[in-house]
Amino acid sequence: MTFEIDHGILTGRRPDPTAPADYIVVQADASQRDAYRRLRRDVFVREQGLFTTTDHDRADDDPRTVVLVARSIAGEVLGGVRLHPAPHPSTEDRDLGWWRGSRLAVRPDVRGATGVGAALVRAACAWAESLGALRFDAVVQTQHHPLFTRLGWTTTGDVELQGRPHVALSWPIARVQRLAEATKSPLGGLLAGLGAPQGGAPAPGFWGDDGVPVPGSDLVAACDAILPTMVERDPEWAGWCAALVNLNDLAAMGATPVGLLDAVGAVAVPVALQGRSEDYWVLTGRAR
Repeated sequence: MTFEIDHGILTGRRPDPTAPADYIVVQADASQRDAYRRLRRDVFVREQGLFTTTDHDRADDDPRTVVLVARSIAGEVLGGVRLHPAPHPSTEDRDLGWWRGSRLAVRPDVRGATGVGAALVRAACAWAESLGALRFDAVVQTQHHPLFTRLGWTTTGDVELQGRPHVALSWPIARVQRLAEATKSPLGGLLAGLGAPQGGAPAPGFWGDDGVPVPGSDLVAACDAILPTMVERDPEWAGWCAALVNLNDLAAMGATPVGLLDAVGAVAVPVALQGRSEDYWVLTGRAR
C-alpha cells in the first residue's frame, strides 16, 4: 500500500483552563512516537476529517524523520511535530539540506494558552538548524498562519491540500548568514585600499561582489565558497552548484568562462587542513 504526503500541520480549539501548564519538548522515544501517532489520528482523521482512515504517509517510514513531542511532568504526550527531508524528487534518496516540518498536532485541552504549539514550532526550528539544514519550510492551515508569522516565519505562497486552504512558509536559516558575516567581514579592511590606487580613483572596470578584473589582463576572476555540509551530503551536487554560481557571477560581469580552479581554504592554519575546511571554486573568464 502506498500513501501520499500531505503537509497540513496545525489544529486549534480553545484551551481547557485546567490543562497541565508544565511540559518539556524532547525527541520522542518509541512509546512517545506511538502516542503522537494516536494523537494525530484523533486530530486529522476523527476531529478534522482531513483523512478518511489514516494520516500515515511516506515520511513516517523514512528513517531520517525526527519526531519531537511536548511531554508533561507526568509523562503524558501533549503534542508533537515531525521533521523530515522535503518530499521532492531531489531529496528522495539523499539529504540535500532541504527539510520540512509537518503534522503538528496538539491535544485539544492544551491548545492556545499553554503555548504547546508555539514551543513545538520553536523546537523544530532549532532542531533543523542543529541537523545542518540549509532550508526549512512547512505548509500550514490558513487559520494558523498568524502563529508562524509571529514566530518569524516568511510566507512563500498559498496552496490547497486535502481540499483545504493552506499557506506555505519558510523559516530563515540564520546559520549561513552568520557564517558569511564571520568569515567575510575581515576582508573589508584588507581590500579597502585596492580600489583607489591614485588619489581615490577607482580601479578600471566594474568592481563588485560578482567578480573583479585581474590587473594587467582581460580576465575576470570570481570565487565562491561552498559550505562543507553541502559537500559532505552530495559532492557531485555541490560541485554542480559551485560551477553554476560562478558561471552566473561571470555572466553578471559580462565575461565568458575560460577556466576553473578548485581552491581549498582552511579554517585557521593550513597544517593538514586542521578543523573544518571550505571549498572555494575559482572561475576565470575573459571579458567581452
